[in-house]
Amino acid sequence: MNAIEGRKILVVGASSGLGRATAIALQRQGADVVFAARRREVLEEAVGEAGGGHVVAIDVLDPASIDQGVAEAVGALGGLDGIVYTSGMSPMAPMAELDQADWQAVFGVNTFGPNLLIKAALPHLSEDAVVAAVSSDSTEMPRHSLVPYAASKRALEATMEGWRTELLGTRRFVTVILGPNMPTEFANSFTPEAFEAAIPHWQRQGFRTGIMNAHEVANGLVACMDALFAAPTFGIESLLLRSPEPEVANEFSSDVGQE
Repeated sequence: MNAIEGRKILVVGASSGLGRATAIALQRQGADVVFAARRREVLEEAVGEAGGGHVVAIDVLDPASIDQGVAEAVGALGGLDGIVYTSGMSPMAPMAELDQADWQAVFGVNTFGPNLLIKAALPHLSEDAVVAAVSSDSTEMPRHSLVPYAASKRALEATMEGWRTELLGTRRFVTVILGPNMPTEFANSFTPEAFEAAIPHWQRQGFRTGIMNAHEVANGLVACMDALFAAPTFGIESLLLRSPEPEVANEFSSDVGQE
C-alpha cells in the first residue's frame, strides 16, 4: 500500500523548481496537496499539471500571510500530515556590498519563514507528521558572493534540530541538504557580471559541479516521505542530496542554482 496516499501535505515554494516538482509528485502519488507560494496564477498552472490539489497564496516574508495561509491550507485539507518547505533566495554579491535589507530578506525567506510556518501549523499537525525543510550543501563552506544564503540555511538547520529537541514524540523534522539542481529560479535575479566575478572563486574553493534533475530529486523526496509515513518509529533527521561528480566538470552558468 502507498503510505502517502490520502496524506494531507502543504508544500511551500510550489510555484517553481523543486517545490513545484515535489508538490506535483505528491499529488500524483495520491496525497492531498496544498500548493503554496506568492504567485497564485503560477500555482494554478502547477495544480493543473498535477491533475489536482489546492492553491493557497503565502508570502513567507509576511507573518500575517503565513498565519492566514496555514489556516486556509488546514481548511482545504482538514488538517496536516506533512509540510515541505523549499523556498529559498539570496542576492549574489560580496558581503561588503550588502545592506541590512539584503540580510533581512535572506533570513526572512530562508530561516524566519519556515520556523514561523511550522509554529502556525503545530496545532494542526498529526501525531506522525513529517516536516521537511530544504537547506543547502554550501553551509559548511559558503560560496563566494552567496554567504548570506549559506548562513541563513545553516541557521535553518540549527532550528530544525531545535524542533526535534523541543517537540518529543512521533513527529519527524527532516533537514534536506540539497546540492545544485535544475530547473530552478534561484539564480533568476543574478547578473552575468556577478556570475563572472564569482566563478573563479568557486573554482578556487573546489566546489562540486554535478547537477541533479529537480524532478528526480522530487521523486526521491516523495519516496522518503512515503517510507516515513509507513513507519512512525522510523526517522530521518538529515538527508544529503547531491549528484555524483561527472567525469567532465560542468561549467558554472547563470542557469545553475539551488532552491
